[in-house]
Amino acid sequence: MLAQQLANGLMLGSVYALIGIGYTLVFGVLRMLNLAHPYFFMLCPFIALLAMGAGVPPILAVILSLVGTAGFGAVLYFVVFRPIPSDRHLAGFVSSLSFGVILQVIVTNLYGTLPKPFVTQIPSADLQLGPVILSGIQLASLVVSAALMALLWLAIRRTPFGRNIRAIAENERASSLLGIRVRKSVLFVFVISALLAGIAGLMVALRFETIDAFMGDRFAFKALAVIIIGGVGDVRGAMLVGLALGICDVLFQAYAPSGWSEAFVWLAMIAVLVFLPEGLFGTRVRRRAV
Repeated sequence: MLAQQLANGLMLGSVYALIGIGYTLVFGVLRMLNLAHPYFFMLCPFIALLAMGAGVPPILAVILSLVGTAGFGAVLYFVVFRPIPSDRHLAGFVSSLSFGVILQVIVTNLYGTLPKPFVTQIPSADLQLGPVILSGIQLASLVVSAALMALLWLAIRRTPFGRNIRAIAENERASSLLGIRVRKSVLFVFVISALLAGIAGLMVALRFETIDAFMGDRFAFKALAVIIIGGVGDVRGAMLVGLALGICDVLFQAYAPSGWSEAFVWLAMIAVLVFLPEGLFGTRVRRRAV
């Protein structure tokens, strides 16, 4: 039914939104695209699987996986992004992709390329709201996603940390002269973006109870479409477009001919690039004639 499809679309859209927000946070601050992001999406469930295989209780394993993913986010900043001059945007693009591929190779060598079961035995109960049935995992994922997006929006708009990263995004040198600890703030951005990707990966792993080393690849390109359509560097756009894209994706799969759910995303992105190059929520930049 339509109501059930909308609920499934919100679940999928929340995954797109969390990944898209991670992309746009880093780009908004450094003007560099972090292509290691989908690999953190994949890495987090595998860290939890490794911990559970060592006898760690499932809930503690999930917590440890988030801590580990945040740690890899910090490593990415110190090893890949911090040494790169701010004017070399392509270097971060290529280096972060290389970092992510290395993580994928490590996971592939440890677990192979075939899907692995991800069963946590975490108790959950289904919830029925009229014709809509939500599993406990779906409900928890929706609640966590909504809470994270609301808290992040408030943090960016209402907290000193948010003011700092907005100032850094405008002018890093001036922010440093004003006393803002630029490197510490940027490090937090990388940690937060890695955590968002890890949480999204756990949501998918818990929902489908299977993981593989290439699971992030299936979401990476659509998350890039999310930030392009919403406006590169705009967190609000990543949130709203991610949710809308998830709903459209599910509805096209349910009611449109096969394949149109994939085509719709790219047709929408092409239309936005043609008519609104700055994105639906981006800020138009006017250049003076030389």
